[in-house]
Amino acid sequence: MVEITTIKDVALLAGVSPATVSRVITQKGNIASETRAKVFSAMEQINYVPVQSQLQHKSGTIGFSIARDPKEMLENLFFSDVLCGISNAAKKLDYNVQFSLYYNVEEQIEKSIQLFKKNQVKGFIFTSVRSSDKDLLLNSMQENNIPFVMIGSSLNHNVFSVHNDNIRDSYMATRYLLDKGYRNILFLTANVKQDFTYDRIHGYQRAIEESVEEASTNIVYSSNEEADITNALDKVLGEGTSFDAILTMEPIVSLIATKYCQRKQMRVPEDVGMLTFNDAAYLDKVSPSITGLNLNPSVLGAEAFQLVYELIYTNSPALVHKSVTIPSEIIERESTNRIVV
Repeated sequence: MVEITTIKDVALLAGVSPATVSRVITQKGNIASETRAKVFSAMEQINYVPVQSQLQHKSGTIGFSIARDPKEMLENLFFSDVLCGISNAAKKLDYNVQFSLYYNVEEQIEKSIQLFKKNQVKGFIFTSVRSSDKDLLLNSMQENNIPFVMIGSSLNHNVFSVHNDNIRDSYMATRYLLDKGYRNILFLTANVKQDFTYDRIHGYQRAIEESVEEASTNIVYSSNEEADITNALDKVLGEGTSFDAILTMEPIVSLIATKYCQRKQMRVPEDVGMLTFNDAAYLDKVSPSITGLNLNPSVLGAEAFQLVYELIYTNSPALVHKSVTIPSEIIERESTNRIVV
């Protein structure tokens, strides 16, 4: 089989003209963010590397920075997929990526400013920023004229950002379960003070409220530890509250919740449907396989790199809002394959 390696193949896969692909690569002309995202997604899918004559040959390093519990981040495949997307996009432009984990935002800000002033990095990509930390972090970067991009919604700040539409995605996931005939959908989440958590809860509640048939909301907070999840679900059942579906925030939580249901003689998907955000490949290898919402994290990472690269080399104004939304899709598996009667 011949490898697809030409600019024409990228254009065909992205549904644009070769000239558009060339303008995206060289960053010439006014290309819509959605079109640019399609082009870079196509380049990543076929591992297309632009020839050097098409590029402004400027190497450097960008920082990918998170201020959270390192254990929590390293166990989350979503962030490793985002990092892969950043790294692959950076490699095509002869860039390096420095990955940094911090315990708090104050340390993150101090180290980031140091790295930039010492010219060790040219810009940053931030993600998983707590709502309470967002103003401090973003204002500090802007005050020091540091190019950066947020992965995550940032509607109240004049910054470059790339994100999923978490309200839409949660609405879509809940609507999908409702269409499968589930009515008592339990929303299982960690009590994390982040915008995406609030948005997903909002999307879930809106879908339930708009349901033409009687359905109920039930938001349950728990850490991702098995003992805490077990205690939380025991409490729900102990209070006499029934559920016939569970929507989880993380793949590992869906595995634990499925194990819990099986132990309680609750069949998945017949008695309880199971759907999770942040789809993972291993969900297809368990029994029953678990339906997941693919957030395209590698595309998020690749687009975030292109945005920060644009900031570094086009001298865009520091206080400007630019937002790119990445599409999501439900990967249907056995855990929601309920026969609607």
